[in-house]
Amino acid sequence: MVAILAGCSSVQDKITLLPDPDGSVGGVIVTSGKNKQVIDEAYARAEVKKNGTIDKAADNKSSVQTHYGDLLAAAPPRPQTFTINFVFDSATQLAPDSEATVAKLKTVLANWPAPRLMVVGHTDLAGSQEFNDKLSLRRAQSVASFLEKQGIPARQIEVAGRGKREPLVRTADGVPNQLNRRAVITIQ
Repeated sequence: MVAILAGCSSVQDKITLLPDPDGSVGGVIVTSGKNKQVIDEAYARAEVKKNGTIDKAADNKSSVQTHYGDLLAAAPPRPQTFTINFVFDSATQLAPDSEATVAKLKTVLANWPAPRLMVVGHTDLAGSQEFNDKLSLRRAQSVASFLEKQGIPARQIEVAGRGKREPLVRTADGVPNQLNRRAVITIQ
């Protein structure tokens, strides 16, 4: 959910609610003094007048694009997350199902202006906490090295290892699970 805030002469504030990329819509409560208005439909608009009253109106995608197209175009892309999996006990060998994810990641990065990346390595629950902490960090560093080879400056990449603390699939301690052996890359 994104709300655009704009101003004009007789209106103190104008709030327009935009849908999420998947089409879902949240909601915003607009207040001014004792006045309150809820907007919870895509492209709905609330205008707060200088006297404190709030007018609610419906708008549409085309109208919002006409009025705010330049503003929307200047907004940074929404964060995206990619997960790649590793084979057991490796910080460099990807699971076969991750090749398509890596290809998609490369495509997104090629079109992302000045990306900031957070890479978090994870392990399954096999092995000691100390071993898994080191392995998860090596996985994150391995992905960071790959990203640098794709042209992303190291200063734009943060890495962390979470060991076995945040499994994707809950298992008993000591139980291996392919989906938990991963690195999660968030692009902002």
